[in-house]
Amino acid sequence: MKTFLHYILPSLSFLAVPGAVLAQFSGDDIFNVLDSFSILFNILISLAILGATFLFLWGIVRYIAAGGDENERTEARKFIVWGIILLAVMVAVWGFVNILLDFFFNKEADDFTTIPMGPEGNTNALIDRLP
Repeated sequence: MKTFLHYILPSLSFLAVPGAVLAQFSGDDIFNVLDSFSILFNILISLAILGATFLFLWGIVRYIAAGGDENERTEARKFIVWGIILLAVMVAVWGFVNILLDFFFNKEADDFTTIPMGPEGNTNALIDRLP
């Protein structure tokens, strides 16, 4: 137990470092936590799409490399089919999420209709400066 504490306590002391420089997460705003989960979720989705695409392309490479070996070609076809299935499921879920967002919140997932703020904090500041 004593050796366990000798390793754990120095490791846990690094958690106090952000507090010493006042860089810790305040925890006041739940939206910061939700934004962190959203960023993590978007990264995981990107990795899943990348994995499915790699699976599909790896199946194509194995199919070409198999040549005349029927067993290898059958295994390669399985990779290709599973890659296509995974990509189709991800596209279908993406479409379903957009339908739900449109139905409940009247917006799409990638809604770029908002005009960004101008230099003075006015949305029309950039338009007002046009000749």
